[in-house]
Amino acid sequence: MSSGKCLCGRITWQIMGKPSAAYHCHCSMCRKAHGTAFASYYFMAAENFRWTNSPDSVMRFASSPRITRAFCKTCGSVVPDQYGNNVYVPAGCHDHGPMVDAHIFVGSKAAWFDITDGLPCHDQYPDGEGLPAYADKKYPDAVAGVIRGSCLCDAVAFAITEPFKVVHNCHCSRCRQARSAVHATNGFVAMSAVAFSKGRNRVCHYKLPSARFFTHAFCAVCGSGLPRIDPERKIAVVPFGALDDHPGCKPADHIHVASKARWYEITDDLPVYDEGPLS
Repeated sequence: MSSGKCLCGRITWQIMGKPSAAYHCHCSMCRKAHGTAFASYYFMAAENFRWTNSPDSVMRFASSPRITRAFCKTCGSVVPDQYGNNVYVPAGCHDHGPMVDAHIFVGSKAAWFDITDGLPCHDQYPDGEGLPAYADKKYPDAVAGVIRGSCLCDAVAFAITEPFKVVHNCHCSRCRQARSAVHATNGFVAMSAVAFSKGRNRVCHYKLPSARFFTHAFCAVCGSGLPRIDPERKIAVVPFGALDDHPGCKPADHIHVASKARWYEITDDLPVYDEGPLS
């Protein structure tokens, strides 16, 4: 048995037994919805899943004719949803759980992320899964000097006009629950370098009560992770999965790995820090 929850704790659940499949998914829809390089999912038979409180704060967005994306309307965390007789569960919300079997939709992989773990890689779902095929979204050609981004439903769009100062893969439990992923990949830039071209009024914020700074920004319509402007520190924290263009850089390290999901292994050669890089 393994338990999961959203960032604010209003939505909690348990999985029992072994998933029928467990994947890291690199499709652009998952990257947008989670704001990360990839999403990790357990596919569970419905009888092996249960809510452990009332999921009354769940919202859903139809990302395709056959698939909906569920998220907590309070904090923006992606939460489980059902497809047919299967429940697909975001594994990043689980501290303990089964290992993942493979990478899927690697043809859509973010150019700034490298797969190094040796797991099988598939361009779509593995043969015989009976799951729907997926056509990747196409974006307009890049504009010189501008890094564009948007949410999954296109209600919110933004642009970044300066290079990122630093990019971290963060494994803290807050980031994992906010992104519902094995880690967040966040770029840090001056707040003056981020401009919303549409939909800023659709950006919701959830500030964790126990944290001084930690706040999750997300789209009110689709739940996608979005840039958070922090006037106190004069910075913007940008989820790399929200980017439409190559950011011109890659993550520099892994931080807060003391809080890493126990089922996930770091296999690249980036520096690893138990807490922050300066601790």
